[in-house]
Amino acid sequence: MTLRPSGSPDVLALLVWAALAGPGCAREEEAPGPVGELAPDGARWVANTLGELTLRELVAQLVIEWIPGGYAAPTSPDFRALERWVTEDGIGGVVPSIGTPHAYVAKLNALQARAKVPLLVTADFENGGPGMRINGSYALPSLLPQGGGTTLPSTMAFGAIGDEAFAREYGRITAREARASGVHLLFAPVLDVNNNPENPVIASRAFGGDPDLVGRLGAAFVRGAREGGAFTTGKHFPGHGDTSVDSHVGLPVIAVDRPRLDSIELAPFQEAVAAGVDAMMTAHVSLPKLLGPDGPPATLAPEVMTGLLRDQMGFEGVLFTDALTMRAITDGYGAGEAAVRSLEAGADVILSPKEVSTAIAAVVAAVETGRIARERIESSARRLLELKARLGLHRDRFVPLDRVDAVVGSGEHLSFADSAATRSLTLVRDEDGLVPMRSDHVGRTAHLRYARSTWLWAGRPLDRALAERLPEVRTVELDERSGEADYRAARRLLGTADRALVTVYLHPSAGAGENALPAPFRELVNATARVRPTILVSLRSPYLARALPDVGTHLVAWGDDAASERAVVRALFGEEAITGRLPVAIPPDLEVGVGIRRSRTTTRSFSRDVEDPLVAAGIVARSSFGAARAQEVATTDPATVGMSAEALGRVEEIVAEALADSAASGAAVAIGRYGRLVMLEGYGTLAYGSDRPATPTSIWDLASVSKVVGTTLAAMILTDEGRLDLDRSVVDYLPWWSVGDGRKDSVTVRQLLLHRAGLPPFRRWFQEMAGFEAYKDAVAREPLDAPPGRTTTYSDIGAMTLGWVIEEIAGQPLDAFLEGRVWQPLGMLDTRYRPPPALRPRIAATELDMAWRGELVWGRVHDENADAMGGVAGHAGLFSTALDLSVLASVLLSGGRAPACVPGRIRGEPCPVERSGERRILGEETLAAFTRRYDSTSSRALGWDTPSERSSAGDYFGARSFGHTGFTGTSLWIDPELDMWVILLTNRVHPTRDNSRHAPMRRALHDAAALAVIDRELRPRG
Repeated sequence: MTLRPSGSPDVLALLVWAALAGPGCAREEEAPGPVGELAPDGARWVANTLGELTLRELVAQLVIEWIPGGYAAPTSPDFRALERWVTEDGIGGVVPSIGTPHAYVAKLNALQARAKVPLLVTADFENGGPGMRINGSYALPSLLPQGGGTTLPSTMAFGAIGDEAFAREYGRITAREARASGVHLLFAPVLDVNNNPENPVIASRAFGGDPDLVGRLGAAFVRGAREGGAFTTGKHFPGHGDTSVDSHVGLPVIAVDRPRLDSIELAPFQEAVAAGVDAMMTAHVSLPKLLGPDGPPATLAPEVMTGLLRDQMGFEGVLFTDALTMRAITDGYGAGEAAVRSLEAGADVILSPKEVSTAIAAVVAAVETGRIARERIESSARRLLELKARLGLHRDRFVPLDRVDAVVGSGEHLSFADSAATRSLTLVRDEDGLVPMRSDHVGRTAHLRYARSTWLWAGRPLDRALAERLPEVRTVELDERSGEADYRAARRLLGTADRALVTVYLHPSAGAGENALPAPFRELVNATARVRPTILVSLRSPYLARALPDVGTHLVAWGDDAASERAVVRALFGEEAITGRLPVAIPPDLEVGVGIRRSRTTTRSFSRDVEDPLVAAGIVARSSFGAARAQEVATTDPATVGMSAEALGRVEEIVAEALADSAASGAAVAIGRYGRLVMLEGYGTLAYGSDRPATPTSIWDLASVSKVVGTTLAAMILTDEGRLDLDRSVVDYLPWWSVGDGRKDSVTVRQLLLHRAGLPPFRRWFQEMAGFEAYKDAVAREPLDAPPGRTTTYSDIGAMTLGWVIEEIAGQPLDAFLEGRVWQPLGMLDTRYRPPPALRPRIAATELDMAWRGELVWGRVHDENADAMGGVAGHAGLFSTALDLSVLASVLLSGGRAPACVPGRIRGEPCPVERSGERRILGEETLAAFTRRYDSTSSRALGWDTPSERSSAGDYFGARSFGHTGFTGTSLWIDPELDMWVILLTNRVHPTRDNSRHAPMRRALHDAAALAVIDRELRPRG
């Protein structure tokens, strides 16, 4: 990356990336920071422990055993079996399998409490990151996802991206969530060069088939994991990529000589050693050209594990065997002999021996008979103990449960998973130019899916996303059990379609041969592709070209996780660019590096990007206000509403120039007139360095625009209903409010709305308190700065108070009132306080707040007082989109009424969700009373603002205009005379609030929008 002068996007990108990668990022302040060197107290603990342990205890420290990852009560038989390994055998560590994060922590803490020496916890977070072990579970029969760690696409997906920054973040996120779950050492990265498409075991666990690519990305993963606080293990030494036998069931053969081994297999391991990888894991493979035809597996060969790895390649870390339960070892050696031979070869850790006690006893006997020197055992034990000391386990071996909530599956990590899934998509063929697809395609689309019957989760997010774009699409599913009747039904459906979409869920271990798929399925798809346009999407396995040679369009996704499925649909319809490159060769003719690029061509509107799993499972009904829908945003021709398309082009130029000048990382603009959108677009990215584009349905922290879209709007509704009297005293509604100053007894609700209550602008209460009750008490005790009604002083405290007045009258929280009375009825389903973590991939980042929160604020309200109050406040806290705000603006320009609408039926109509009938939000008289300037002493209306001399609305919005701005760089302006609205949403405080470049951009943009009007003469205001 080339650095430009301070303030440029590249410099800001580095600042944000550093914040994301640092030890205090994004509400992860509880998680460990980067692991370090051996401290003096750690060295003393290692020496003392070595001196205290008996021979058998030393040997037991070298054994790490596999355990289930699920929950088990400490008094249950299941737990007691594990407890015996720790208390009676005294093993050195454990390898938990699949489980939920809290179950991991509970079980590991319980085992740690029983261990004489702290346990080293390792896990196979090698393919898909944390989600490989602490996620991916579903409740039966509902198939509700159980949540947990972030599920990333496969390791090979990062090979398709090819960017070391992504691989490094892959390592960092995996490490942070591992440590928060009690895991210290990752059995990752996989450094095998997968240059054999028939490899049944490595498959997508590898970065790719090019040794340079694997080396670069593997080393980046190592560095990222170190920053994330965990150690790493390169695997499977000396290389397991060029095999066609699964070492779990047999002994693979790597029949290559030393020069070839140096140039291909060993190169990534050498690069990882240089990057400081902490451990290596052996491969149970045969090397006949190095060890002879009758030589032992590499795991048991001193020539490989000591002579090659340690002496020649300079590796000084901990050497693990691969699991000694694999048949490649157990078929030729007993549990005890395999353990002894692995230590003789140079291993430090006996991983998952077939029988723990037998393995320990065999090694003890080997020492006592002189076969293995005690010093050799002590050397390996020292390496293990030093690793534990470097982790700080001698000081604290336990993990607090609340660390899980702060780190695991965080919004920032989910956002990265979304970006990685999108960036990795690879279009390897498109002979007829079928991608991107069009959702307004005239004709029928049939969707054929193939997945194993056991893959119950396959296609759920993909089906929902596809149906949102193609409501009439029909799907037929086939699996390995499908018979002739099933295939006849599939042929009938495909025969009536004008185009076919084929999605195949297949594990890459199935290989690249024709037999990877059933013959009837191959015949069906190939026959369909010969007579009608057919798109093939392969999820997980890239190796389908040989089995389906007649399909001319082939998109590869590298995972079957929800993020990958959603990314597939967005890419198919041109909503995301396609940029991936093949990291492996695909027979018969696709080489490493192949990838057809496609630019983003379409903007879409999503009312729910990530659907509620209860709704998806059919357990909870959708809102009665209408089903959540998505459609292409079709703006109307500006000429139909009296505007010039050419003049509107200046708006885009203004935004582009401002973003290039670092006014913000991203922006969204909506311009409408006569109830129709003429511009709805996103620009830039949601965070510097994120590569996540801003769109019309990206979600922004509105800051003080919350005052009008939320609090003032609620006050308008209650006033319209006669429930709120603007001229009554605040204490009539909140008797406790005036304890700190008797003058507050005379403050009226109207004065709160006009900012004439005499209150100070704000107080930095967040530094000393939190919660609604604490804030209510502080506001009640706050004295006035001036007598009520005398001066206009913009005050957050007044808006907070108004929010509490509304809650008192409505008898419910502010957010619940607005949800039921405004957002749901109007279909503004992306407007809310406290957006859930699942929406964070769509939310714009705000400030790098190192003064109070110690994080990059992302998906969390920027305003500190609103945050300390819990996220819902009268003055700030609301998040929304340019499309949702356009819905509201249109309603306010229509006298407070929203007509019935159907998404997409009227071009340019802001209608993200169907409204079956007209909705009245408030009356015209109330609307007019609140939005006109109150008097000549200031620009204030009731809650709203009106244009001042140097207004953010520019010089051409009329005097009757009303709107508001927000500290984060947001604004909403509505001009009833022009019957026009302009919405500008930015994150100008990202990464610092010391940035005002957005201000001239905002004025210029509003002027350009107004000057695009051509059906009337415009003059500057005043």
